[in-house]
Amino acid sequence: MLAGIVASAVLSAVYAQGGLGWCLGFVLWVPWLVTLENSRSLRGTLGSACAMAVAYTAGVFAWFGVAVGNYTQVGAAPGLAVLLLAAPVFQPQLLAFALVRHVARRRHRRAVTALAAAAAWVGAEWLLPKMLGDTLGHGLYPAPLLRQAADLGGAALLTLLLLLVNEALHAALAQRRNGLRAMAAPLAFAVAVPLLMAGYGLLALDRA
Repeated sequence: MLAGIVASAVLSAVYAQGGLGWCLGFVLWVPWLVTLENSRSLRGTLGSACAMAVAYTAGVFAWFGVAVGNYTQVGAAPGLAVLLLAAPVFQPQLLAFALVRHVARRRHRRAVTALAAAAAWVGAEWLLPKMLGDTLGHGLYPAPLLRQAADLGGAALLTLLLLLVNEALHAALAQRRNGLRAMAAPLAFAVAVPLLMAGYGLLALDRA
């Protein structure tokens, strides 16, 4: 459990730095998805989501806790500690994603489960106010071609697409024992999404 959470947190931290790190947006949640797949109970899923919120906040937003601590003069360490304690509230989309995914996969196939969970993530970010207004799709800013897809649905659409590609790669990984034929569809989807985004980006920039 811990290994997948730490791996996703580290990849998220690199992704948030910008530059070529934007490529990691398509794979950074795969380790955590493996962990969620092994969480059979609602309690375990919620625990995994809370732990992921803390690890993600530490990897991506530690600077914010330090800044708040210094600004309020309580110190960097207490400021960071408070931020980490409040991480599930600071990043509620992670809990919404994990819980909806847990419920959906009991009754539906992977594709429906992935779409429901990704929609829950985006919906939570729209419904619940976030202090910094951040979303996963913002990490694609250094990729001029891919970020043009925001024309069609804002940064929320970029977030949705990133999550679906992560789910597709996880699905391919989960079916590797069944051979390449079983992996073909999710892999094709995972490749097609960024290619379509890039194709739209070319058209959008050509028209500009």
